[in-house]
Amino acid sequence: MPSPFHGIDLTSNALRSFQRALDVTGHNIANVNTPGYTRQTVQFADTEPSLFYQGGVYSLGNGVRISSIDRIRDNFLAQRSLGAASDTGKFSTMANSMSNIQTLFAEPGGSGISDAMDKFFGAWSSLSADPTEPSAKMQVQQAGSTLASRVQNTYMSLKDQLQNTSDTITSTLKQVSDLSKQIADLNGQIRQKQAEGATPNDLMDQRDQALQTLGGIVNVTTYPQTDGSVNVFMGNLTLVDSAGAVATPMTYNTATNQISDSTGTYDVGSGSLRGLFESAEQIKTYQGNLDTLANTLRTTVNSIHMTGTNSLGNTGVKFFNDVTPPATQTGAIDFALDPAVAANPQAIATSATGAAGDGGLALSISQLQDQPNAALGNVTFARYFANVVSDVGSQTNYWQNQSTTQQAVTDQINQQIQSVSGVSLDDEMSNMLKFQRSYQAAAKALSIFDQVTQDLINMVQP
Repeated sequence: MPSPFHGIDLTSNALRSFQRALDVTGHNIANVNTPGYTRQTVQFADTEPSLFYQGGVYSLGNGVRISSIDRIRDNFLAQRSLGAASDTGKFSTMANSMSNIQTLFAEPGGSGISDAMDKFFGAWSSLSADPTEPSAKMQVQQAGSTLASRVQNTYMSLKDQLQNTSDTITSTLKQVSDLSKQIADLNGQIRQKQAEGATPNDLMDQRDQALQTLGGIVNVTTYPQTDGSVNVFMGNLTLVDSAGAVATPMTYNTATNQISDSTGTYDVGSGSLRGLFESAEQIKTYQGNLDTLANTLRTTVNSIHMTGTNSLGNTGVKFFNDVTPPATQTGAIDFALDPAVAANPQAIATSATGAAGDGGLALSISQLQDQPNAALGNVTFARYFANVVSDVGSQTNYWQNQSTTQQAVTDQINQQIQSVSGVSLDDEMSNMLKFQRSYQAAAKALSIFDQVTQDLINMVQP
């Protein structure tokens, strides 16, 4: 049965409810610029009525109460955002990597391999026209040294980038482990709060932010649990479950796009980690192209040069450094002039006979520029390297376009999320005014009930 102070209790509850609503509104306004913050809203419900008898049984309302404080969130958009983050991570990583590779090749321009190759064969052509001219031999020596150093330097730059990529992969796997632990810790806190009957909205926002970051690194799937926690998977690899974070495998294979540990092998489907794996393989491909170019230059130039006799009376001299068969050629990593040629340009042979005015051997080497080579896929040296540079350019353009397109998709999804979950200052100020007026009305009603009660007390006092 309602007490004589029923009105005071009713309006007091209303005051407290509207005060909490104002607090929530202020919380929204305070976090208008907080990344990952989800707008919160107060849900009101009427309080269970009290029964009283007055010529019959009636029910009398007990005012308002707060039934919940909810996050305004679209789960479908949240899942789309996770998938988009993974694709964005992969495409942007590949775009950045290919852009760096394109810079290393420095093509076209006067500091690239193409220019050095043209000058190298041009120097041999000039030497064939005047084989007794010391400066012409020096020009060949310098052109050969420049070509070899540019091939080697480009290879070493790719090697450095590959090492940086490997280091980034290791640190990225560590980041996956750290984020998994963070999500597991937040799961524990959320689970405890919900067991206590609370709704830990801010902790859920923090977890969503960690999941979003994780989704940019690897392909992530989440499964909400009834206790408020979420289980997190990367394909068939469990990252977080009810027991906590699972150790992230640190062994990887960039060729198969997989990570592994003693219990199994797991595919990395997307995210920046997948982009790093593909970047590493792309770098290895271009290193292989430079190895092929260096070894083919060694073989073809040396095979002609070794048949000649230089002005020092020596024959069988290599122009470029090379191994003795059956040893395997070393590729671009140590591509350089043969020590004899590097030490003295007079070690350069110009003819097969050794005759002073014979430039036939030099002419044969200069003509290699226009001859298709089976080791290069039956194309010339220039065409082979141009194909490599063209592939670098097309791959760079492709991944940059993919990154730009995917970023636009991600931005669109984020805008949709903001339209649902973002804080609008206009809406919040409108809510604040509404709750303020409600609070003032409840306070006025409380004042009236208080005065009526006081009058009643005064009436019954002797």
